[in-house]
Amino acid sequence: MVVKSEAKLVTLKINDQEVTVPEGTTILQACQTAGIEVPNLCYQPLLRPWGSCRICTVEVLGRRGGLVESCAAQVREGMEVRTHSPEVLKSRQFILQMYLIDHALDCPTCDKSGECYLQDNTYLHNVHLNPYRRPKLAKPYTHLSDVIDYKWDRCIMCARCTRVCDEVIGVTAIGVLNRGLEAEIGPAYGTDLREGTCTSCGMCIAVCPVGALTDRRFGMHPWELDATETICGFCDVGCTLNVEHSRGIVRRVTHLWDRGVNHGYTCERGKWGYAQVQHPDRLETAYIRQGDEFVAADLDDALDRVADAFRRYQGDQFAALASPENTNEENYLLQQFTRAVMGTNNIDRLRHRGQSGVSQALRDSFGRPASTNSMQEAFTDTQCMLVVGPNIGETAPVGSYWLYWSRNYREAKTVVVSHDHFPLCDRAEVWIKPPRGAEARVIDAMARIILDAGLARPAESASAGFEAWRASLAQVDPEQVAAEVGIDVATLRRAAILYATGGVGEVDGRDLADYPASAIYQTLGTDRGADAHPAAVALNNLALLTGNVGRAGGGVIAFRGSANFQGATDMGCEAGYFPGYQPVDDPEIRRKFEAAWLPRWNDAAVPQNGFKPLRELPATPGLDLDGMIAAIEAGQIKAMYIAASSHEYSPGIDERLLAVLPKLEFLVVEDSFPSDLAKLAHVVLPGAMFLEKDGSYTNADRTIQRLRYTVAPPGDAQPSWWFLQEIAERLGYNLTYRHPSFVLEEIAQLTPIYRGVSLPRLERGPLQWPVQPFGAEQSVFLELGDGLAPEAVRFVAD
Repeated sequence: MVVKSEAKLVTLKINDQEVTVPEGTTILQACQTAGIEVPNLCYQPLLRPWGSCRICTVEVLGRRGGLVESCAAQVREGMEVRTHSPEVLKSRQFILQMYLIDHALDCPTCDKSGECYLQDNTYLHNVHLNPYRRPKLAKPYTHLSDVIDYKWDRCIMCARCTRVCDEVIGVTAIGVLNRGLEAEIGPAYGTDLREGTCTSCGMCIAVCPVGALTDRRFGMHPWELDATETICGFCDVGCTLNVEHSRGIVRRVTHLWDRGVNHGYTCERGKWGYAQVQHPDRLETAYIRQGDEFVAADLDDALDRVADAFRRYQGDQFAALASPENTNEENYLLQQFTRAVMGTNNIDRLRHRGQSGVSQALRDSFGRPASTNSMQEAFTDTQCMLVVGPNIGETAPVGSYWLYWSRNYREAKTVVVSHDHFPLCDRAEVWIKPPRGAEARVIDAMARIILDAGLARPAESASAGFEAWRASLAQVDPEQVAAEVGIDVATLRRAAILYATGGVGEVDGRDLADYPASAIYQTLGTDRGADAHPAAVALNNLALLTGNVGRAGGGVIAFRGSANFQGATDMGCEAGYFPGYQPVDDPEIRRKFEAAWLPRWNDAAVPQNGFKPLRELPATPGLDLDGMIAAIEAGQIKAMYIAASSHEYSPGIDERLLAVLPKLEFLVVEDSFPSDLAKLAHVVLPGAMFLEKDGSYTNADRTIQRLRYTVAPPGDAQPSWWFLQEIAERLGYNLTYRHPSFVLEEIAQLTPIYRGVSLPRLERGPLQWPVQPFGAEQSVFLELGDGLAPEAVRFVAD
């Protein structure tokens, strides 16, 4: 267990209330801790103090006191603070009057009306007359991009927008142009925002405290909207979204600061991706193939046809593929249906080559196909970050924000190994650009340098396979690898030493155990066409070599693209494992699931076409996706149920699978959009998307979160769990869950790593598995033996 030294505490008085906070806390943060509201305009969570708006002014009593900006002034022992003294209020009123000299008073038509910080504070401080007047200056809207407008005469020059763009998003797409009265916000360096580095994340709009930067797609007022807090379904970072909707239509996504794994920050997909949910091309009805044509069908008729067909394929003639974007509950039910109703372990996720390689590498190295650490450790412990794979700014955007934040605020070091060129490459201490597929060679060369420099420190409990792996490195020549990549060996050595020493750099004589932690962020699993296994294994070995597994701020965080790929894996959508990575060939485990699942058979069910109630679960592992493709080709698998999630951001379908699916006798596809996969189906079922479901998701770092129903799905579209229950009932198997919450309760009972999880508990906030009981300290990283079998952690010679 890692024990962190506690920060020194400081006690002060705020409005005669004693408050104790860590040293270095600002007065504003101390006020927030005590539940005392202090107005502010330029302060923004996660951004450095700015102190330009002066609205957060408070009074410090005593000889060293006076009026200070609470967002920038730090607390002192014994300090006494007044937040609403007469002097403070007078100061704030004067500042507001200064702002209102040129500020447009078009509140009734302003997009920000009802949630404008300036409007709120003007009312709060009773500023109804302004002795400082002149004819107002005004300018027309400036269209910065297809989604962003700028209104100069509303802008208060708080620089929130430019700071978030630079310090968190890391692209510096906008800046403050000119000075004084001519200052305005615009594209940095004179470039067109649509042609520069802007990622269209919309964070500049989100942090603007007034109506200066506005959403061109939004034309309503906040009091017209209902809001639902839920989880984004477009990547496996798992961001919390505040989805605002009216009359069943999503109007915009806003931000809940300091909430969720994203702390309120979002990317382009999170901000604007709701357009996919209400896209006019969504599937709204079931379709049945008649010859070469698809005919719209009544949903009950389509489900009857599915059930009648499935009766002929019980056993290993059947296979299922789960969507890595469906909820944990839906994926749990699909694997249960496959095993307990159809009598086969032929179940896998709908995945591509990159996801497969990374998952297998994690299992080979750590015994579980899961990340070892949490993204949140970037805020507290990580001092060096090794980023490997495709552009993390596109594949896991909000995950990349914490890398920029750690560099800016904690002076963490960054090493990038990527063929892609993205903003982090230009800010990193070292950027190595290997040819595609050569990442493993670079990582092995770094490992060889670390070994030769005497910086290896593998934990004794994680040294299995070490000697064999070290012997395999004998053939790795760092100078040759550097030449292949097109860099000098000194650059390669610098990258290796920075990682091995937690960003310290060249060896300085300290004990190896005293070096800070280094984390690996890898996006290899998002590259659908590459074999990611060699590079992923090399990275896992590197983390073990430097003692960064089982250490806060270290380990490996693997992004694999799909929103719930980790959850689908946890739920047993694998040929050889029940939920929670419990082997299907273990008799004791199998009996546990038989006792839970098999009593659900309806005793009145009549065997038809060889279909009959099962009395035991299949005992041997089934076929994974690769095996299914071969079995379809050979005519051994004849029917399939595929849960897909086609949309603009989906990772796509394996071309090998699409090539063999026409050979099936019967194919059911559940999807949200017409797709190449749906065109091959015999029955197409219209699936709901993430904003139309209840349940839970598990993100890339094993964090389980609450997904909430926001708007109704279009037409006859339904969530996957509803389809599975309807089909199972027609086959004589009673799946009668009234709500996904009951499914999650069963998951928690049967799956040790999810024990204690429930939707009511997730209402309090996210949980990271293995989940601790109530009252216990939640584990934020996988220690050796904490959720992992120690003997499963090993070096692997790929």
